[in-house]
Amino acid sequence: MVAMLAPATLVVDAQTPNAPKVVAVSVTGNVHVPSDRILSVVKTKVGDPFDERTVQEDLANIFALGFFTDQVPPVIQQRPDGIAITFRVIENPVVTKILFDGNSHVPGDTLLALMDTAVGQVFNSNTFHQDVLKINSYYNKIGYGGQLATHVPDLSINPAGVLTLKIQEGLVVRNVIIVEPPNADPLLSTKLILPVLSVKPGQPYSEDLRDKDFQNLKSLYEKYDLQIGDLEAGIDPSTVDLKTGTADVRYSISVARVGAIEITGNTKTHDDVVRRELRMHVGDVITQGALKRDYQRLNNLGFFEKVDFAAKPGPDPKKPAFITVDWNVKEQRTGTATVGAGYSGGLTGTGLTGNVSYSENNINGTGDGSSIRVEKGARYGDAQLSFSIPYFGKTEKSQRYSVGGTIFTNAQTNYYPVYSIPNGAGSNVIGSGGGNSIIGGGGGILGAIPVTLVPLDATNPAIVSGVVSTYKAASSGVTFNIGRRFSDYFHVTGGINIEQVQSSVTVPAPYFFSQGSSVFAPGITTPINELLGGSVSGSEALGVAAPSIAQLNSTLPYNLRSIVIGMNEDTRDDIFNPRTGVNVSLSEEYSSAILTSQFNYTLTTLDVAKFFPVLSNATIGIHGLFGGSTGAIPPNRLFTFSDQQLRGYNTVFYGTDEALFQAELRLPISKDRKFSLAFFTDDGGVLIRGAQPVYNAFGTVIEDPGHFTFYPDAGVGLRFDIPQLGLRTLRLDFARGNQGFHTAFGIGQSF
Repeated sequence: MVAMLAPATLVVDAQTPNAPKVVAVSVTGNVHVPSDRILSVVKTKVGDPFDERTVQEDLANIFALGFFTDQVPPVIQQRPDGIAITFRVIENPVVTKILFDGNSHVPGDTLLALMDTAVGQVFNSNTFHQDVLKINSYYNKIGYGGQLATHVPDLSINPAGVLTLKIQEGLVVRNVIIVEPPNADPLLSTKLILPVLSVKPGQPYSEDLRDKDFQNLKSLYEKYDLQIGDLEAGIDPSTVDLKTGTADVRYSISVARVGAIEITGNTKTHDDVVRRELRMHVGDVITQGALKRDYQRLNNLGFFEKVDFAAKPGPDPKKPAFITVDWNVKEQRTGTATVGAGYSGGLTGTGLTGNVSYSENNINGTGDGSSIRVEKGARYGDAQLSFSIPYFGKTEKSQRYSVGGTIFTNAQTNYYPVYSIPNGAGSNVIGSGGGNSIIGGGGGILGAIPVTLVPLDATNPAIVSGVVSTYKAASSGVTFNIGRRFSDYFHVTGGINIEQVQSSVTVPAPYFFSQGSSVFAPGITTPINELLGGSVSGSEALGVAAPSIAQLNSTLPYNLRSIVIGMNEDTRDDIFNPRTGVNVSLSEEYSSAILTSQFNYTLTTLDVAKFFPVLSNATIGIHGLFGGSTGAIPPNRLFTFSDQQLRGYNTVFYGTDEALFQAELRLPISKDRKFSLAFFTDDGGVLIRGAQPVYNAFGTVIEDPGHFTFYPDAGVGLRFDIPQLGLRTLRLDFARGNQGFHTAFGIGQSF
């Protein structure tokens, strides 16, 4: 320790009234500090009257230069002409080396760069004092402030000039304490928190380490899908021990919780309609997963063009961990009215039609939906009224249920080409086929020509030129269903279906629809359906003999009564344009005489779709659809595949059983995902259960509808949204199948 003594007391007998003059002023004892530098602060000058008080001030000024370890009283000598004063000093050593002791966080080179004291200079206490201030300021700047009065509690300089600074960077951590409830709300256990902290017992505490711990804790909580709502950390003042330089550090951590929920931006949709979709409530822990799920549920309503989330300060300033969750929505049009007309020519067209429709899926902001549609044309008529109430009632229990229903009636007339049966024309007979669909043998009416609505030989279809069939079908009835939610993802439905169905197909003589033996629906008498040019039911016109298709009298309507039970699990993040999740549904339709139905059958359908995010924003979707049946089903319940499923074909495929496989890569082109490309492949097939193979005159099977026949295709498509019209995902697909190229158009994703 450098001794810094007070100036020596001057003892001299000076007569103030007649003070002698000073005749000489000099300095002795200085080796490195120039005398001129010392005398520049001395006020006593040659020729001035001797003043003891001035000499005392001069001693203080010399000592204040900081270069001197000690002083002794000046030598005052009486001379004939006055007084000579000699100031005596003892210089501090010349600094030959600077060392630091106790610094572990800040390197010595960094501390040395802060100092003006340098090797080769006489140690100056004033300069060193400024150096200490700079060192303290630096430590405060890097996070060690507020702990100690000084970070340089001691120094020493030996006669050889080695200057050693003792450094105390901060208080040493004695214990790290995680504050427990109710004074904090860490949620995670202390065993999980302590290992990630940079502040450890036995280490100096610093705000820099504390700030690193903020990031460490943030990462830890994010790992568990949590957010920190409030975090306070620092030295506990009540535990500071200056003698040992130690203290305890306390971490007060509280997870973010919901303090309030605000709904903003909605002018039509009721607040309660939005709130019933939210799964985070006041007091709940906020997680990214929960926020994401609530966003998805609001977006999937289809009521909003945009959904945003913002976190605001909570309602209670004393509880900063409780924040306000603000859901800001931008509503879009949910009602659509159309008035239009159309024309579809050709044999299979509907002719000139006009239509009026209106649909609304958010009636008066309640979230309920309804639609009405009327279409009428020369060949087609359709009327439908439907409603849906996704949340039935106002209580939490009642809102687990949903209801919906539809009243409908439709009738249509289509003209279809007919296909000749290979090797059949001019040599076929009626009434002696034996139920085996054998063409070309037996006795009966000569010259009859059997035809079908579908080609029996798909590889060699033969359209009969100049002949068309007239297909008439009608159905009317009502459906009603009720649903029950068991979770946000899983629900079941049950419903009833009551309708009348009727169909007939007419072909002119001498043609007739070839039909083998079949099992008729209960109570239906075998119609006379093989007259030349006669009218038959739609099932008979298919040209397939199978007990799985109910044969209808073309002159009568039939009562169809069925119950439908379904289950669905849907975890898709976006039902309109999913990137992740799965959508699985299983449905069972049952019809029986017990239900006063004229049909006995069951239909089972399993539909599975799964989505995987790939690349930065693309999606791969895979889809499987499987359907099966028992009993004899009416023609309007046949499974069908059109160009909405098999996009490379313009043919409709019918069957009592179905299987479909699809895969699609969806690649957004625009940032808002409103325009994208799709690369896809489809492969699907149907069979008619129990159908007999069809042979030609040589005994060769030309068609076997009783076994699956698959129709693969592949292609590329465009996807685009028109939000101004409330339309999401219009599809335009270009595909190639076994029979060439086909273009398909649709609304909504293919699956």
